[in-house]
Amino acid sequence: MFDEGIKLQVDRIVAEAKRGLGASSLDVVGAPITVVGAGNWLISYDCIGPRVLDLVDGRYGPTEVELRNSGSHGLSLLDHLHGQDVMIVVDACVLGGQPGEVKTLVDPPLDGPVGRESSVHQLGPIETLTVARLIDPLLMPQRLVLVLVETHGINPEIEEQACQQAVAVIDREIEVWRSGSGSRKKEENM
Repeated sequence: MFDEGIKLQVDRIVAEAKRGLGASSLDVVGAPITVVGAGNWLISYDCIGPRVLDLVDGRYGPTEVELRNSGSHGLSLLDHLHGQDVMIVVDACVLGGQPGEVKTLVDPPLDGPVGRESSVHQLGPIETLTVARLIDPLLMPQRLVLVLVETHGINPEIEEQACQQAVAVIDREIEVWRSGSGSRKKEENM
């Protein structure tokens, strides 16, 4: 029943966007890399995204990397799409793994049915990005990286280690882009 309610909401949003209501503008200009932290400081198991953003704040150049907090409302992720080279989304999840386990998904498939995923949000990043792909594929990033941290049963010490692991994933992705693997870097070198 809950899944059907989400599907109806998504179908309504897609229909409105296709009619031009609330669709994002294609002329948004932003950094080539966006790091998005999903979550809520007030809910202990859901503060992974904002906490990681705090850890990387000031670490990268603002012309290369923009940091965005999407809060706990899954659809707010749509506001951060602008056809960037890389989007990295850090979020809490409940996938049945070990507390603090960090799972990295690179370019996950976004063509399946929209239903309930294992995010702690009503609509998680995969569902939201699936909707975005339907609304306007040109807004999608060239490379999408989801950094998901298992928060079921997590304690503060394990959470700290998991956040550091998430930062290491972000550092690696940015270094790959900087080394010339990023699409804008490739175009500049041609």
